[in-house]
Amino acid sequence: MRKSLFTISMILITHTLFSQPQIELQTVSAGFSEPVAIRNAGDERLFIVEKGGIIKILHADGTITTFMNIDPRVGSSGSEQGLLGLAFHPDYASNGYFYVNYTNNSGNTRISRF
Repeated sequence: MRKSLFTISMILITHTLFSQPQIELQTVSAGFSEPVAIRNAGDERLFIVEKGGIIKILHADGTITTFMNIDPRVGSSGSEQGLLGLAFHPDYASNGYFYVNYTNNSGNTRISRF
């Protein structure tokens, strides 16, 4: 009886371990320059933050447009410098405010609201 119980337990454990769903990676877009973050503003668009100072929008149909270019303000010579973050105000849909975190040309961290 114990041997049967052990065998059944091992079969169930093995089945559980190896029956996990397979994950498949799929490229949805390419051609970005040093992307460091992806954000969503509550709609179908994805905002891709590029270290050099550009934020691009990946639209649901696959097209890409530039949302913002603050390249002249951004110092990105160091490995942990550049345009590093984007956050949307909770009421972005009504007020349009968003925030960016970047390193300016003097090497100082800036958080700016637009």
